[in-house]
Amino acid sequence: MSANTIINLPDLGDVEEVEVIEISVEPGQKVTSEDSILVLETDKAAMEIPASTNGIVKSVLLKVGDKAEKGMPFLEIEEENIDKITDLDINATEEESSILSKNDSENQSSNEIEQISELQTINLPDLGDVEEVEVIEISVEPGQKVTSEDSILVLETDKAAMEIPASTNGIVKSVLLKVGDKAEKGMPFLEIDAIKHIEKKLLESTGDTEIIDKKQSIKPLKNKSPLYTNVSQGIGLSKHAGPATRKLAREFGIDLSKVVGSGPKNRILKEDLHLFVSNALNSPSQTTGEFVFNQPNIDYSKWGEIEEKPLSKFQKTALKNLHTSWINIPHVTQHDEADITELLILRKNLNKEHKLKISPLAYIAKAISAVLIDFPEFNTSLTSDLKNIVYKDYINIGVAVDTPDGLIVPNIKNSNKKSVKKISDEIFELASLAKQRKLKVDQLKGATFTISSLSGIGGKFFTPIINPPEVGIMGLSKTFKSLRMENGKVTERDTLPMSLSYDHRVINGAYAAKFITALTAKLEDIEFLNSSFGD
Repeated sequence: MSANTIINLPDLGDVEEVEVIEISVEPGQKVTSEDSILVLETDKAAMEIPASTNGIVKSVLLKVGDKAEKGMPFLEIEEENIDKITDLDINATEEESSILSKNDSENQSSNEIEQISELQTINLPDLGDVEEVEVIEISVEPGQKVTSEDSILVLETDKAAMEIPASTNGIVKSVLLKVGDKAEKGMPFLEIDAIKHIEKKLLESTGDTEIIDKKQSIKPLKNKSPLYTNVSQGIGLSKHAGPATRKLAREFGIDLSKVVGSGPKNRILKEDLHLFVSNALNSPSQTTGEFVFNQPNIDYSKWGEIEEKPLSKFQKTALKNLHTSWINIPHVTQHDEADITELLILRKNLNKEHKLKISPLAYIAKAISAVLIDFPEFNTSLTSDLKNIVYKDYINIGVAVDTPDGLIVPNIKNSNKKSVKKISDEIFELASLAKQRKLKVDQLKGATFTISSLSGIGGKFFTPIINPPEVGIMGLSKTFKSLRMENGKVTERDTLPMSLSYDHRVINGAYAAKFITALTAKLEDIEFLNSSFGD
């Protein structure tokens, strides 16, 4: 006997808004009372809503994106009489076990279940009204034993993710699709050595041993695995997670098979991903600077001709250093503008007088060296255990040099004790050696603060990445003309955009603002710059 029943949502707790983020079944699918029908999500957690009765799904009355509340109808189901024997593919019911015992006592004929297998190709079911579905995860591997409801692969549309089950018990021979493939209804996706069960009549029982063996081979139906349970063996564990969580995992480059879920039925929540990342960053491999880099594996040739070239050794080193800096250091960038009109006039006059060609960068390096004396925290480094700050009595200014192989950062030792002219000479020499790849190791190590200048190229403000173990870096952009009011009159001034990035673990915002303000004043102090020109 069967009847159509409407199931309503239970009490969802003290939440104001709950959204449907996943539908776990489709019409015509057979479910048990514990099987998940849909997944709801609040701003804090996700929850699975079970069928609460055995039967065949007639229709799901909610869709992804709907807002849900207590008492709302969500499922129409054709309830089944659980006493009916319908699933020999899985196990026998307890009622069957009692029948066998009765037959044994009455010495009547009984049935024996014999297992056979055959190779089958399974096609994708109806995927609904979607234009494009992509394979985003393979949950099993060849040789793995699965049940009819174990997930084989996960498909994703622009709105949701769906798990595709095996639909039969057996051993996986091969998965016919791979991650990145486009899928559609009726497409073959699985070759499986399907396990079938057939019944055959026994002659009248000749003893208790045969009946006992038969009873031991049959398990009650109540132990049947719930819908979309994890595969118990194999590398490709089917992890249950909602579309939003799966998307976040892909953005982080996280392998879901390595994440422990804390939600219902071990479902993976966003909080589990945050904890996974936190543990990874604090693991021994991370504290030694060994990071695992993740990049999506995409076949770019699908959209046109491509050419793939290997990264140079220099580029690989830069990639690792920049990534390490960005992940380890909480960067904050303070922007300001300096009026360097008088500085440029002084430079022009001194160059003409001494028949030299000194760039503005030498004056800026000298000014920064002077300001670092008054702001010593910018000339420090954290110890490796992050428990102490190292204050340095020397000031070595690193200067980023653009070369055909990328940026190289040699440094000027004791720049605070050198004149503008001497700093200019060293900048020229270091830049020349850098472009020839002839720098010595000592010229590349020991910097306490770095300058990265784009003033000869263009742009206005940027966020320079700190060069560890330093705690600050100054980014310079191209000087531009601006209008300012002076004594009630509009005047044209040469303005230098400055971008100061600093390690927020050591430097606070107020200290950084005072530093860049002091630097602006130093660049406008013509008496200081003039007196710093020569030896």
